[in-house]
Amino acid sequence: MRPFNATFFGLVALSFWATSVAFSRTLGEALGPITLVAVSYSGAGLISLGVEFGRHRKIRILSPPAWPYIIFCGIFFLGYTVGYIPALALAKDRQVALQLGVVNYLWPGLMVLGSVFILKYRARWYFLLPGLIVAFTGIMICMAGTVSIGLFLKAIKQNALAFVLMAGSAACWAVYSNVTRKYVPPSGASGVALFQLVTGFLFLILGAAVGAKSTWSISMIIPLFFYIVFVTTLSYRFWDIAMQKGRLVFLGVVSYLLPLVSTLFAGWYFNEPVGWHLLAGAVLVIAGAVLSRLGITVRVASR
Repeated sequence: MRPFNATFFGLVALSFWATSVAFSRTLGEALGPITLVAVSYSGAGLISLGVEFGRHRKIRILSPPAWPYIIFCGIFFLGYTVGYIPALALAKDRQVALQLGVVNYLWPGLMVLGSVFILKYRARWYFLLPGLIVAFTGIMICMAGTVSIGLFLKAIKQNALAFVLMAGSAACWAVYSNVTRKYVPPSGASGVALFQLVTGFLFLILGAAVGAKSTWSISMIIPLFFYIVFVTTLSYRFWDIAMQKGRLVFLGVVSYLLPLVSTLFAGWYFNEPVGWHLLAGAVLVIAGAVLSRLGITVRVASR
């Protein structure tokens, strides 16, 4: 596959992910977070593993099992899922869901910070620390409407559980991104489909245990189909192709725009106003991510 084609797949994956906040919130309102995770992730896992078995006559990540990768990446993938969708569903209203969507995009900066400790990349702290501060300032403005620690803490207190879940989700995805590179299997196989299936089944069991209730309707068939097939299944597959054969630097730069694009799309989909504080917060999170990326070199530090 040519680099241009693989890069195009990466752009498509990013466009699917940009809709994630909007669809996660609206579907979660009807189905509940437990049912949404159970249905979407088990469905995505079954589709992806079915395709892989059809192509290779085996599940490569299990032939033989890449245990360090499966254990460490699986734990943080599950942690990301446990935080992301429930956080959006628990937000008291859709305006708060927009704010939490920006909080989610703390993960690029946190991923860079994690790479210093997990992958032993060398830090340029004069870029990295200001980048993290700028990103945090963006989250503060997004949640509080201004640069105010007091108002920021008040906004968190009003949506404490949702905020903690989303911040934890961002941290888990940042760690997952690093341990994926650290424990990549020799075959290059991806474990995302397996992680999705296990996560979905665990939430099916949880839903049955707590008696999770959902409201189903014909109107949600198309959004749920889009969410399972495109947001939860194809996006990961396309991103894997892009990471293996595409133009990584270009895709990395484009991915920094996700907080802004995702916020604008969710505001349109929710029919909610996107105020200046949301836009300013998203832009600062992007700027923080860019500065953070400038704050590391991929050369391993001497031991």
